[in-house]
Amino acid sequence: MSVFRPSQAYRADLDIRLGAGRLPSWIRPPAEGAAPNSPAWLAVMPRRAGKTWLAQGIAALRADGGTVRVDLRSSISVRRTRLGCLTGAKSAPLVEAGQLVIVDEPALARPGGPGVPPEVLAAGLQRVRDGGATTLVLATPAESALLVPHLGPDVRKDVLRPPVLDAGECARMAARAPQWAPALVERLGEADPGWLHTPFLLELALHTAEERPALRADPEALLRAAVEVADDRHEYIQQWFHNGLGEQHRAALRAGRWRAAGLPVELPAAEPGPADRSYGADDRYDDAAFYGAAADADAGQDRARGGASLAGDPVLARHLPEVLRVHHISDLHHGGRLSSTVDAKDPTQAGHRIAAVAGAGTALDSYLDHVGQLAAQGRAPHLVVVTGDIVDRPSDTHGALAREWLDRLAGLLAPHRDLRPDDPRVLLVGGNHDVSWDLALDPSPQARHRWFAANFTGLPHPDLQLADPRARRLYVGYRGVGLRFALLGSAESGGEAARDEDRELLRGIRQRYLDAAGGDGGTDADAGEGAGAGDADVAAVVRDFVRHDPGVIARGVLDRLAAERGYVTVAALHHPLSPVPAVEVAPYSGVVNAGQAKRALAAARTSLVLHGHTHLGFAAAERLLGSGPPWTVRIAGAPALASRETEERNGYNELFVAREGGAHTLAVRTVRLDGGQWTPGEVYAFRPGAADERELADLCADGRA
Repeated sequence: MSVFRPSQAYRADLDIRLGAGRLPSWIRPPAEGAAPNSPAWLAVMPRRAGKTWLAQGIAALRADGGTVRVDLRSSISVRRTRLGCLTGAKSAPLVEAGQLVIVDEPALARPGGPGVPPEVLAAGLQRVRDGGATTLVLATPAESALLVPHLGPDVRKDVLRPPVLDAGECARMAARAPQWAPALVERLGEADPGWLHTPFLLELALHTAEERPALRADPEALLRAAVEVADDRHEYIQQWFHNGLGEQHRAALRAGRWRAAGLPVELPAAEPGPADRSYGADDRYDDAAFYGAAADADAGQDRARGGASLAGDPVLARHLPEVLRVHHISDLHHGGRLSSTVDAKDPTQAGHRIAAVAGAGTALDSYLDHVGQLAAQGRAPHLVVVTGDIVDRPSDTHGALAREWLDRLAGLLAPHRDLRPDDPRVLLVGGNHDVSWDLALDPSPQARHRWFAANFTGLPHPDLQLADPRARRLYVGYRGVGLRFALLGSAESGGEAARDEDRELLRGIRQRYLDAAGGDGGTDADAGEGAGAGDADVAAVVRDFVRHDPGVIARGVLDRLAAERGYVTVAALHHPLSPVPAVEVAPYSGVVNAGQAKRALAAARTSLVLHGHTHLGFAAAERLLGSGPPWTVRIAGAPALASRETEERNGYNELFVAREGGAHTLAVRTVRLDGGQWTPGEVYAFRPGAADERELADLCADGRA
């Protein structure tokens, strides 16, 4: 038989809080019958926090007949206790002076729903008090929010919140399995102290360890399993989050996540009800703040008030995790003409020294400093997506600079619970400047992409060096987040010679070298050293060719795009799918098969497309009509991160992915380098595929699509 069972019936010998005659100070006043300042004491506890055990523990401590427990959900319980006044009956309550009435389930009616109207219960509580008894109402945060406005201005003095378990209480539970549980409790406290907050959570973790002993050595795996048990067997999220909290609590928790990620969210103030006006708006009970419902509430203040923040619940933290932050950067142009953070017009040594004191450097340097500052604030990105033109020209020197810079950036990225240790943190797609133009007319169309693949090995990219589109990497998925990126190589045909006569010229040069090497039309590899000399000569000639750098996505790649249940999909490519609000008279400046790509991306339920190339910040929403179920694809173009060749300030895009269970909300904004400071712009927030963007505050409310 199991030693640990989270939902077992009350037993005084297993009560780690009130068993063996213990009476903690936080519950002592009502347990000893002290009169409240308002009609009743109010113990506010989320679902699954031990309300029933608290009620039975108090009753066990008091003399026989000194406690009456009533469940207002049950008409039988109401009739048996003769407390119909609590549900609106006119009969007087049958109570005695000195008795403690514990309302275990107040069954309060939400607006328009069934149950006891809060004003009716408040009036009944006053009648019980007038009869000489003391009442303790055990309420969820949702029930408290309904009842408190009707209990008068002194109610805040009567609100009790159980503190988190102390070391002695944890030790008492662990003592049931002394061979292994005490050591495990210590490890759980180090891995995630939230599991030591309530008796239910601690017993659930120990129960999981009892059922699966192999997990005791791996606390993280054990707690993942405990979360599954909590939801599968105990409906924890349904009861704790959806049933036990009010809409304002859920909105505050969601808004707190966005604020912690660095996005401002202002929730609308609740409209005061009639009871609020009875004691003035300034004295209204600040429900969300008092319960610590806001995720950004100060944990120290929460503990000082007697309990843990709602946002600190470890099961909720898996259901409503930290917002994932992604930086979308593009057009770095390592080795090219880069923007400077100081406009040093004085070319003398004195000018250089003064500029150095003023913090002169490139935009690339400034961005790394910026990410370092975000890391110090706990807001560094978790992932980075680079959409091309990483170098100005493919060369070993430029490649080494870029790789070293990316390695430094990767070292600044923040951890996230939903990311596994082996999940790639930096994703790349190449741009037209990353293509080896001198190899664009090589007999192998993939030769132009081999330098990029070799220089950035180990970092996921679209594998354009492979001839077969079916063999290329397409999706990079993050299972814990429910997020995947489609890496689309739009620079497939970069560096194409624009004139046919140039192609003929190159063919003649190659043939002369083959003839000189004694070849008869074989491959360059057959030509031996002659081919090597030819490569250098060919490169010198090809540099002067007029080139096209079209954006095109291989049809074989588009055919592989497909929706995947449980994932939100973001695509990344270099070239824009749609014209941007700038005029560029140039051939092939976008994706030549953009229409096919858009149709395939929409059919694959792609929520957002990231691109670069234009050096302009850009945001759009597009929906194809008549091509299947309605689905809106958002497009976000990034400014050039560092190139000087831009008509606007350097910058990057910031993508936020908020998961709630299996659903997602996304937000995008552009951050620009302005006067040496990285300044965020307007936020665009949306649900995947939804027709309209919404305010974040609106998306924090229940059921807003």
